Amino acid sequence: MKKPKSKTKPAKEQKETRKRITLNKQIAAAPTLREKSEIAMRGGKPPPTEIQNLLFATALQPPCPFGEEWLSQQIKAWKQKFADLLFPALVKNDIQPFEELIQAMADQRRQFILSAASLRRQKQEGSPRKFKPSKKEIGRRLRLVLLFLNPDDLLNIQTVKAALQKEESNFDDGCALFSDDSKIYAVMKELKIRFLKSGDAAVWRAIGSREILRVLQIQSDGTPKESGMTLKEVSSLKNKIIQTNFP
Repeated sequence: MKKPKSKTKPAKEQKETRKRITLNKQIAAAPTLREKSEIAMRGGKPPPTEIQNLLFATALQPPCPFGEEWLSQQIKAWKQKFADLLFPALVKNDIQPFEELIQAMADQRRQFILSAASLRRQKQEGSPRKFKPSKKEIGRRLRLVLLFLNPDDLLNIQTVKAALQKEESNFDDGCALFSDDSKIYAVMKELKIRFLKSGDAAVWRAIGSREILRVLQIQSDGTPKESGMTLKEVSSLKNKIIQTNFP
């Protein structure tokens, strides 16, 4: 008598079903720098809907730092956007957009209450509490910083480490972005970021102009050569764009 076939899935198939799409994998799989950075900044959360974006924008309360006239124009634009998003649902008797709006309002209010309570606790304790970020958050920070390194930071592992350590000071908790060099190498490989090599070049231009502000070139012997403004000078300018001949 033949034994009935087991319904248990093969080990390989079971292993595949257990795979999780982690934040790091989402960032690595994104095809463009813009998509990678957006995923990293959102922490893997889905992009906000138009209704959520509208609610976030209208959270700005007077007095407005951009002036009353700007705020008045924005209020008119928000009213029109609100009508565009919700009036069709009203006509169709579709409650989903209204439920989404109510849920987004509740989430925003909850976040405001939690933030206010946290500030009160810090005031009572006399000094702000420092919370140690999770491994996921540290990984998100590391990838976000690596994605936006200057070309000058990609000369070698030492320049990358120096740039990362400089960025660490921008976070209040003071947590290190990497444990050792191998972590940096692994994440750079994952994000398809490499060190500069012979023939690579970067050009800094003024936005809306053909004026070249600075040029960085990697010579045949691997040494960098720069012309025009210094990195410090060009970094202080706001209206600029960096064009490179490498990914």
